[in-house]
Amino acid sequence: MSTKQTLSKDERLKSSLGIEDLLKNGHTESGFPLKIFWSYSGDSRQKSPVRVAVLVPRRKFKRAVDRNLMKRRIREAYRLNKNLIYEPLAERNLNISLIILFLSDEFISFERLESGMQVLLLRLVKKLS
Repeated sequence: MSTKQTLSKDERLKSSLGIEDLLKNGHTESGFPLKIFWSYSGDSRQKSPVRVAVLVPRRKFKRAVDRNLMKRRIREAYRLNKNLIYEPLAERNLNISLIILFLSDEFISFERLESGMQVLLLRLVKKLS
């Protein structure tokens, strides 16, 4: 199964209640510079096997321009590597929600972000199987 390399509206986690609940009660997986909060989604109407939100704390970057730059880089790293998690979830007919949290206090190169994303997604697939 090949997935589109886009990040559509259906693939985004936007509900503030859903995000808050996931941060409090979700499972975690970390690997510098990212941390993933995840939980199984009970929403059977969900069109996508994964819904994702990206958080960069204001404490790490005071300027909104810098936070938004890091969020764009993280979303792009996820978008390019989401097939690592989509295919195993589709085979098992599972839906999950993810929050990707940025941990570093400094700017991280895209290459380092992407390799960290790949490692975390592969670890998450192992936990799900």
